[in-house]
Amino acid sequence: MSFNDLASIDDLYVVCYCEDVNFGEIMKVIKSGVCDLEKIIEITGAGKGCGKCISPENDPAGERAIHLTEIIELAKAEGYCK
Repeated sequence: MSFNDLASIDDLYVVCYCEDVNFGEIMKVIKSGVCDLEKIIEITGAGKGCGKCISPENDPAGERAIHLTEIIELAKAEGYCK
């Protein structure tokens, strides 16, 4: 599964299984103006467990369909982040 735009991701899609953080929670933070990876982790808790949801580099086996860094890049491309 791959995501080409943010609209293709369901709000209830779980991005971080360890901390049970879904895409909608992450987007709420991004839409509030927070686009820094560390701040998103701090606010949502996503990535504080095993860390595989942070980036493809942290997930060498490809267990996650999308990662926080990829969500941030899509958000930047779509104008949510400056």
